[in-house]
Amino acid sequence: MTAAFGAGIANLAAPSRARSPPRVRPARAAAKMRPHDAAAEKTAARVTMILENKSSDSVSGTAASVHRSWEHVKGSKRAENTVNPIRRLVQGIDVKPNPALAKIDLSIGDPTVYGNLKPPREAEEALAQLVLGGTVNGYPPSMGVLESRRAVAEFFSTPLAPLEARDVYLTAGGSGALELALGAVADPGDNVLVPQPGFPLFMTTAGNLGIECKRYLIDPDRQWEANLDSIRAAVDDRTRAVVLNNPSNPCGSVWSAEHVQKVVELAAELKLVVLADEIYADMVFPPNTFVSAAEASRDAPVLVLGGISKRYVVPGWRLGWVLVHDRHNILEHAGMRNALNMLTMRMLIPSMLVQAVLPTLMDRSSVSVQQNVNSLLSTLQANAMLCVQRLGRAPALQPLEPGGALYLMVRIDLDRLGFRDDMEFTKALYAEQAVFVLPGQCFEAPGFVRIVFAAPREVLSEAMDRIQQFCEAHSS
Repeated sequence: MTAAFGAGIANLAAPSRARSPPRVRPARAAAKMRPHDAAAEKTAARVTMILENKSSDSVSGTAASVHRSWEHVKGSKRAENTVNPIRRLVQGIDVKPNPALAKIDLSIGDPTVYGNLKPPREAEEALAQLVLGGTVNGYPPSMGVLESRRAVAEFFSTPLAPLEARDVYLTAGGSGALELALGAVADPGDNVLVPQPGFPLFMTTAGNLGIECKRYLIDPDRQWEANLDSIRAAVDDRTRAVVLNNPSNPCGSVWSAEHVQKVVELAAELKLVVLADEIYADMVFPPNTFVSAAEASRDAPVLVLGGISKRYVVPGWRLGWVLVHDRHNILEHAGMRNALNMLTMRMLIPSMLVQAVLPTLMDRSSVSVQQNVNSLLSTLQANAMLCVQRLGRAPALQPLEPGGALYLMVRIDLDRLGFRDDMEFTKALYAEQAVFVLPGQCFEAPGFVRIVFAAPREVLSEAMDRIQQFCEAHSS
């Protein structure tokens, strides 16, 4: 990273805020007037002129009033640039499910939807005690409570990637971690590299910040590994970082240690900060193993993004983090830590209450918490294998076996089934079989659908039956 880039980071400008229009209540003003109240008459005249878009020297008290209209009050460009591809595409699905069948939703990456997966009981009890104790009702520090940051640092620290509390920034969920990291590494007009297929929130958040997303390819025929040539080709003089998503949403892939090493070495060569989205860290199925980009990197600085939502089945608790790995002090010298510190002053952080539960969740010596995590992973792996085996029997479908997370990508032979694209396939499946999955277009993966396999086994089994029947009915 260059010193010039660091100087740009240190001078991040605060976004402007649109002014709210004044609260005009002409009816009340007129109703309270007395017949000969000169002050009231003057007020009424001013209100009338405002409503009629007029100006008057006698009202304004100036010699030459500036003409203004309400046309200048409008939604911000920043809001216009905030687009969520999933929401946009799903809103375009205007079909209704088959009313004769119970709806099965396999579209949402929320492990709590069906109620079959539970948070650690120990954490729930700790939360209840904290509520009743009344000791965590105040504002937390902008970077997060020290004890909680220390718990996260101790949990993730390894000999190859050591962490201290000062390296941990607590955020409002994994989404908050992404926003904090992007806001620290890039200015409006800069760009970052993101995987294709990839999680749409990368583009949504970057667009909101005025940052361009440039794509690099990941290959479905090579276990969704990154195409290194496409990373190299995408870099220009305004590229600040490369986003890695391992384990992957939407692909469910887990990169090998060798591949992670190659990617971070390329990032170092290209002088890119690595933003490693590792929200599904350790949510992998044997014999796969997870290796953090922070452990693999020898030279490139790494910001690891994570949180408690998935592993502990508490997405609604909204707690995430950014972990700073900067073994050569590149980020320090570039002013990046200062940028992170300043951005946290917006106080967009998790509640004091949830932060106080972190030491309980992060306690590796807690048998009950670890048993809960092991049970979760066992259930998810069994569900994943059920889906892969059953969908493998369906004509025109090719499920790509996941190595972890909650997701399964399925390739569709659209020609054989007679559908124009994956969106048409999704609509027809929903209309005929009341099974809802997300079309690959949501993730820039045309010709695929994504299935979330967190539902109870009997629900998944029924869904697989219906999908197979659907494909058999449409297969030519």
